[in-house]
Amino acid sequence: MIQVAQILFILSVLVILHEFGHYITAKMFKMRVEKFYLFMDVGFSLIKKKIGETEWGIGWLPLGGYVKISGMIDESMDEDQMKQEPQPWEFRSKPAWQRLIVMLGGIIVNILLAWFIYAMMFSTVGQKYISTEKIQKNGLAFGEVGQSVGFKNGDKIVSIDGKLQPKFNWAVIDVLLSDEVIVDRGGKEVKLNLTDEQKGEILGKEGKGFVKARFELKGIYVDSINSKKSQLQFKDEILGVPNQKLTYFDQFKDYLLANKNKQVSVLVKRDNKDTVVNVLVDKNGSIGLEKDFFVNTQPLMNEVKIAEITEGSNAELGKLNANDVIQKVNGVDVMFYSEFRNILKKNKNKEVLVTVNRNNTPKDLKVLVNNEGKLGFSIKPAVELKNEFEIVNKLTFSQAVSAAVKESYQLLVYNVKQFKLILKPATGAYKQVKSPIGIARQLPSFWDWEFIWNFTALFSIGLAFMNLLPIPGLDGGHALFTIVEMVTGKKLSDKAAGYVQTGGMIFLLSLMVLTFGKDIYQLILDKLAN
Repeated sequence: MIQVAQILFILSVLVILHEFGHYITAKMFKMRVEKFYLFMDVGFSLIKKKIGETEWGIGWLPLGGYVKISGMIDESMDEDQMKQEPQPWEFRSKPAWQRLIVMLGGIIVNILLAWFIYAMMFSTVGQKYISTEKIQKNGLAFGEVGQSVGFKNGDKIVSIDGKLQPKFNWAVIDVLLSDEVIVDRGGKEVKLNLTDEQKGEILGKEGKGFVKARFELKGIYVDSINSKKSQLQFKDEILGVPNQKLTYFDQFKDYLLANKNKQVSVLVKRDNKDTVVNVLVDKNGSIGLEKDFFVNTQPLMNEVKIAEITEGSNAELGKLNANDVIQKVNGVDVMFYSEFRNILKKNKNKEVLVTVNRNNTPKDLKVLVNNEGKLGFSIKPAVELKNEFEIVNKLTFSQAVSAAVKESYQLLVYNVKQFKLILKPATGAYKQVKSPIGIARQLPSFWDWEFIWNFTALFSIGLAFMNLLPIPGLDGGHALFTIVEMVTGKKLSDKAAGYVQTGGMIFLLSLMVLTFGKDIYQLILDKLAN
C-alpha cells in the first residue's frame, strides 16, 4: 500500500501541475477552460465541482488527466462543439503562436518543476550521487551475462564513447547506449563494442544491475535452501573455498560457475566454527540456494525498524509502534527480514508472539497475522548507513539553481538516448517500458520524502520528454501541427484533426493496454511464485 500511495502522490503532483500549465496559459490568452480533471472521468467522476466557467474534478481512472479548452479537439473528443461557429473565447479562434504556447504550457511547467525540486534538494540535503571513481576502486563485478558479452570481474571503466561519466548510475546507462567502452583490465586497456543483440541480452536478463561494486567476501549468509540434499544450512556464513584465498564475492561466484555439474568444497562458519561442507554445483552454477545461491543485500532484522503502522491494521491493534526493532517471533530469533516474512506467511490468520526492542527494552506483543500473511506496517533502515561510494555536494542556493538546470538538461538528453535504444528492436528495450504498476513495484516499501521528491523530478523530465514526442494525442503532436500551420499558413481542418486525434488516442491507449497488461501479468506470476 505504501508503494501505491507513493505512485499516486507522484502522479497527482505531476498531472495537476502539467495540466495547470495548459490551464494558466489558456487563461492568459482569455480562452475558456471548461474542465480541469485529475485522472480520467470515463463514464463518471469521483468528485466534481463547477467554479465559474470551469468544472474541477477527479476521475476514477488514474491515467493522467486533462484540461478541456473550448474550441479544441483533445482527449474529450467533443466534435459537436467544433461544428458550431467559432467564438472569440475558443482555442481555435486564437493566433497560432498563442495556441502553441498553450500546447507547450504543460511541458514547460514539468521542466520548471524539475528545476525547482532539484534546486531545493541540492541546497538542503545536498547534491548526491554514486561516484564512478569510488565504486570501481577495486574494480567492478559483472553478472554472468555481462561477462558473456566481454566484461571481466575486476575491470575498471576508463571511458565510454571517449569520456567517463562521474555519476555511476548514468555511467551504467551510458554503457548500454554506447558504441565503444574502454576498460582497464590488469593495467591493460581493452576495447569493447557491444552489439544491439548483446545490449538486449543484458537488458532482458540483468538490466542495469549487470554491473555492481566489487564487494569483499564477508557478511554473506545462506538465505533459504531449495534442495533437501544440500549440506549447507540456513544461516551458514559463506567464507570461501578451503585452501584458496578468495578476496571478493564475485571470485566465489566465478568458482562455482567454473565447476558446473561438479561437487565442490565450501568453507562456512556455523555456530561460530569454521566448517567445510561438500555441495553439488548444478548446470547453472547454483548450489541449491534460493535466488541464484544466496543473498547478501537483503536487510537483517537488526538493521531495520518499523517506519509506519497502517491505520486499523493488526499491527496497530497489537500495539506495535513506529521505531520498534523486531527481534523474535514465537520466541525464535529472527535473523533475516525474508525469514520474518516467511514465518508470517506460514501463520496466516493466526496470532504470533512478536518480541521487539523498544527504547533498548525488549517487549513481547501478541499480534494477529492477516489472511495475506502480513501485520500491517512498513520498514526503514534502523541506522542511516553511509554509502562509502556516495558523493554529497553541499551547494548554496545560487549554485543549486545552476546545478538543477544542468541536471534537468542531462536527464532530458538521457531520455532522448533511451528512446533511441527503445526504437532499436534488436535490443528488446521496448520490453522494459513500464506502466505505473511496474514503476510502483520498484518504489521503496517505506515513505522516504527525499527519494520521492528526487523521483518526482526525474519523472517530471520524463513526462516532459514523452509529451514532446510528435504523436497525435500528445502535446507534441498538437504542437507539430501548429508549427506546420505557422510555417505554411495552412490550418488542418477540424475533420482531419478529429481523425488524427482519434488515431493518436487509439495508439496511446493500445500502448497503455500492452504495458499495463505486461506488468499485471508479471505481478500475478510473482504472486503465484510466492
